[in-house]
Amino acid sequence: MVEKKYKDKEALVAELREDLGRATAIVITEYRGLKAGDLVSIRKDLRGANVELRVVKNTLLRRASEGMAINDLANQLQGPNAIALAFGEPTEAAKLLSAGEKRLDPFNLKGGVIESMIVDGAQVSAIAKLPSKLELQAKAVGAIQGPLAGLVFTLQGVLSQFVGTLQAKVEQESGS
Repeated sequence: MVEKKYKDKEALVAELREDLGRATAIVITEYRGLKAGDLVSIRKDLRGANVELRVVKNTLLRRASEGMAINDLANQLQGPNAIALAFGEPTEAAKLLSAGEKRLDPFNLKGGVIESMIVDGAQVSAIAKLPSKLELQAKAVGAIQGPLAGLVFTLQGVLSQFVGTLQAKVEQESGS
């Protein structure tokens, strides 16, 4: 019986380790004092953004995170904690978690790792205010596209003038 429980924990640690490696963002939260319905509500909000909120024992998280950036934070954990694993856009996860922290007083962001960068709870909230990667890429393309379109328009005008001049010269020579 004891042997089976040990194997189950090993499997749980292995699964958690794999998920930690795949996640684009990992945020550790404290949920002490939350009602069960509040936790379900947060999970439901996060699920739409491809984020999982799991309640994990601190010892299992420490074992699963050995050799990873989140390990330093995991070693400082005490009390009941939940871990949010984002498998999509990290800023979207930060926005939802930050909104949950504002909406539910006992819900507290402790910190985590976002895009391989160790952050504390305040930094997670700051990241929540940033635009997503897709928005930034669209702005960059727009910033590049504007001047290029102007250049194309200018070159097209110069070429039209050149062709017009050549045509006038051909007409002048054929008429004389």
